[in-house]
Amino acid sequence: MSDELRPADDFADIETILRSLSDDDLELELPPHSVWEGIATAAEAAPVAPVVSLAARRRVPLMLGAVAAAVVVIAGLAVVLVSRDSNGPVEVASAELVYVPDDPGFVELGVGRHVDVTLLDDGDAEKVRVDAADLPDAGADADLEIWLIGVTDGEIQIVQALGLVEDPSAPGTFTVPDDFDRSAYDAVAVDISVEPHDGNEAHSGMSLVRGVLTA
Repeated sequence: MSDELRPADDFADIETILRSLSDDDLELELPPHSVWEGIATAAEAAPVAPVVSLAARRRVPLMLGAVAAAVVVIAGLAVVLVSRDSNGPVEVASAELVYVPDDPGFVELGVGRHVDVTLLDDGDAEKVRVDAADLPDAGADADLEIWLIGVTDGEIQIVQALGLVEDPSAPGTFTVPDDFDRSAYDAVAVDISVEPHDGNEAHSGMSLVRGVLTA
């Protein structure tokens, strides 16, 4: 095979060709009409050429086509992988928050109110998202605040503040602290309370609505 290209040499030549291509090389351009006229004139004057096998000449174009197809497949797989990684947060649990009339810790401002919340996990943290809100304005001297309450054996173990409600019509999304472990409690409830501007960061004991998170 001294006078023929070995398969390894063939692939090496193709790789060299591919690496040398630029964006301009990949754009097809039609030759001017004079080129076609020149080819026709030369064909009429040229002697009959011997028949030559096209197998060797087809090899490089076929390989280029295979490479192009492989690039398309790889690009498609990349799109699929990106779309799978960008599906967004996963819903972990949800709760319906309502006024509890028999609980002395609830204030009448919460009567008839209804709030839907969803607990989400985006891979980095859990977040409480308020999906539908029916909240009153707390007034100039107080704020509305969202809490997580962990309960075990019917007793409150922890009351964790998540943040103030800036807009009662659209409370938004609140990040759960990393050190809050839901699995440590029999149940976890979401609570929204009225918090007076008194400098006390603890729960005021004046809840509007509350509901237990369920998967």
